[in-house]
Amino acid sequence: MYPFAILIGGPTAIGKTRLAFEIQRKIKSFIVNADSMQIYNRLNDLTNVPSKLHLKNYSCELFSFLKYPKKCNLGIWNKSVKKLLIKYNDSVPIFVGGTGLYLDSLFGKVSPIPKISMKIIKKVEELYSRLGKDFFYKKLQKIDYDYSQKISKNDSQRILRAVSVKIGTGKNLSYWHKKFSNKFFKKILYVVICDDRDVLYDNINKRCSYMLKSGVVEEVDEFMKEKKNIHHPLHKAIGLSVIEKYIKGEIDFDSTLDSFSTDTRRYAKRQMTWFKNKSIESVKMNYSDAKEFILKNI
Repeated sequence: MYPFAILIGGPTAIGKTRLAFEIQRKIKSFIVNADSMQIYNRLNDLTNVPSKLHLKNYSCELFSFLKYPKKCNLGIWNKSVKKLLIKYNDSVPIFVGGTGLYLDSLFGKVSPIPKISMKIIKKVEELYSRLGKDFFYKKLQKIDYDYSQKISKNDSQRILRAVSVKIGTGKNLSYWHKKFSNKFFKKILYVVICDDRDVLYDNINKRCSYMLKSGVVEEVDEFMKEKKNIHHPLHKAIGLSVIEKYIKGEIDFDSTLDSFSTDTRRYAKRQMTWFKNKSIESVKMNYSDAKEFILKNI
């Protein structure tokens, strides 16, 4: 178990990474990405990966580290974190991101599900493509009824994962969810940044407008040329589908901006709900108070 870590969570566009940069300037530390979309080496602008200049000037890890179309999961992320803790054994890790599941795992609250072989995963994906979502959802109801009631029948990613886990381990996800991993740290300082909702939504609208005018369309256009016909988390990146429609000429710029902004605000709302209900170990405060609180309690 390692001595100490700082966790910074919150919704998109709230200023999490900016705060992490400010904290790193004050203490010997390194920043670890805890955003499940910023892990991949594609769509960095769309997923708001920090600029190359920031990544160069600060000690940052696990941003854009996995080559598409490889897929990341919590196990891969945890294993990568453990390697970093050995590498930077005299520095404080600052975990920053909006993926609450990743942050929660550092408290030992996440199930230690064994690794599922790629052979099983690919076979399940092939069957899903052939048999369809309705068949698979009914199958999930038979092998793990409790879990099937927690997800949408349209959530192909989670359905595929649940079936693969059952085949690969012989136990369903509900079984594994009752087991927990070990804690990473003796002490954790966990801050969730909150702000006035209208202010946050205004920041989101401005960010989406800036992104559409600053190269993200070209980035998506390039990605479409190499996009694989597979179920991949990156394919669900906020804004990807609507920008693809814009590139194909199916919608105009104003409609694209409106949909992109709306989808991002909805995503932020889901994140706020998650952190409000799930991150019980965290303290919730605005940006300025969060910075002061962290520096006082290190």
